[in-house]
Amino acid sequence: MITYTLSRSLAVATVLVATPALAAQYGPFEVVGFLKDEYALCDNCSEGLVNKSAYDTRGVLSPPVPMVNQGGDSEATGRNLFLMQLTLGASHEFDNAVKVEARTSGRMRNTEADIYDNWMTDLYAGVSHPTYGSLQVGKFSSRSWTRTDSFAYPLGLSSPWAESGAGYGVYPEAIRYGTKEFEIPIGKIRFEASYAQADERKPLNHGSLLEGPPDPKLYEIFIQYSNEKNLVELIYQDSTGGRQSSFSKGAFYGAQGNTNGEVSSPQYDDPSESVLILQGNYWMNDKWKFTYGLKRSQWSGQAQQCDYGRVSTVPGVDGSACFWDQPGFNYSDELDKMYSAVAYDAMLGAGYTRGKWIYTVGGVYLNKASTNNPVEWGQDNTALFLNLGIYRDLPEFSLARGLFKMQVYGGLGRVMFGRQGPAPLSMPSNIAFGGVDPRTSESGNSFTIGANLTF
Repeated sequence: MITYTLSRSLAVATVLVATPALAAQYGPFEVVGFLKDEYALCDNCSEGLVNKSAYDTRGVLSPPVPMVNQGGDSEATGRNLFLMQLTLGASHEFDNAVKVEARTSGRMRNTEADIYDNWMTDLYAGVSHPTYGSLQVGKFSSRSWTRTDSFAYPLGLSSPWAESGAGYGVYPEAIRYGTKEFEIPIGKIRFEASYAQADERKPLNHGSLLEGPPDPKLYEIFIQYSNEKNLVELIYQDSTGGRQSSFSKGAFYGAQGNTNGEVSSPQYDDPSESVLILQGNYWMNDKWKFTYGLKRSQWSGQAQQCDYGRVSTVPGVDGSACFWDQPGFNYSDELDKMYSAVAYDAMLGAGYTRGKWIYTVGGVYLNKASTNNPVEWGQDNTALFLNLGIYRDLPEFSLARGLFKMQVYGGLGRVMFGRQGPAPLSMPSNIAFGGVDPRTSESGNSFTIGANLTF
């Protein structure tokens, strides 16, 4: 017998496709969001980078001597995270079942935009019909970020799973079509497709261009399947012309073209990347839930770009230098080479609910990458992120008849790297996801406490 609790869990998971929490309705208007504050202690985190530079942001090239962007000494550190999201929506349904809507979402992290240069992650309008599906146009957060975050957050592994690997988290200009939910003999299934583009991004010094900026384009396919015990999702995102990284939460920005010169980069090509994600939840009963995920990331590689221009106007002084304003990805000390890479990563976890308490355990494994790059960029390293979590709902602190709901949580975390050296390619930096730098420390432990208010 399927209990009410299990059915409710599946319903909430389905609602998460549209919003991060159950919404409050005020006539045609909708308000939804959350406030989160947490404090984390780390016993072996880097105190910062040594010899900071815009050149070689990964800190893997020699020369220069001394090398730039190296790991600082490790020590016990503490950090506070305040995160807020607010979504406002308006909709109207006509007598013929046609519904029009508009929605905007904003996110803030420690008084700054959560995603660089993007206070708003969603700003779109759309129309839907129960038979023909939905069509939306505007600015969107991607499924590759928001859906992976929804699966990993309950395990305390949001950052290493939802913010790692290939892909982009925000589309500045996009169109999205979603079908209705189809009933099939073994459950329900829904399909969705998005097409996005971004502005061309010229370098600081236009005169340094040999080949103009590419036209950034992206498409994403999202398939969601569910039945009484399962929620399974498949996501595929493919892009060309975007600024390359392994920060899959970042916005879709255009690459700036070739500024390295014909001799330095005869094999220049527009960068491209793709990500394929399979993830799901399995509810064994009303107490046990299991979560899993597999991710395949692929990058074309992107050389650092020497945006050459004048830095001084003093007569008789050679005032020209490189502006390394496009850091590149999986680069080497040869500016004329692009090295592609492929990485496979995985997530596994479980949750147990007992009354108002939820106990979780989970891990994310970032694997070695396959590439021909002769420079050790992190392709031979691995990372295992583990977390034990405990959550408690606080209905006694609910306000406005349950409109505001509070939850407190704590977690014990550990990260273990496969070797001493640069972080795995799937990590956006050497100190991402907690601050342990594998060039100076092969492991680290953390303790986190926090509170989350949803409305």
